[in-house]
Amino acid sequence: MRKLAIIGGFIVVVLAVAVYRAKLGAEETQGEIAGLKAQVASIGKDISVMKAEEAYLTRPERIGPIARQKLGLEQAKPDQYTASEALSRRLGEERLTLPAPAPVDDASSTSAPLESKEVKPQQ
Repeated sequence: MRKLAIIGGFIVVVLAVAVYRAKLGAEETQGEIAGLKAQVASIGKDISVMKAEEAYLTRPERIGPIARQKLGLEQAKPDQYTASEALSRRLGEERLTLPAPAPVDDASSTSAPLESKEVKPQQ
């Protein structure tokens, strides 16, 4: 009977330690979750700031002068536009012609023709 009480007390102590460690682990995990949530909020703010910067930097009234000054670009002229019906004709005029392939000399071919062998199906 005394052994049973000692074993029971030992089991109770082990379980109490296990519960305490589980509680500490849960609190630590909650802290990590709170930190990650704060990080997500911070990254969300950073993304919204970057989207606003992109919208500011890609404005046509900002890009136009830069394109004219740095790249020498100009407004498109009416003669640069083509109707969709005339597009295939216009593209045909600008096609690139490639040189004809070199003729293949049959005498220079050193490979012998393959012999066909009859293959019988296995049963």
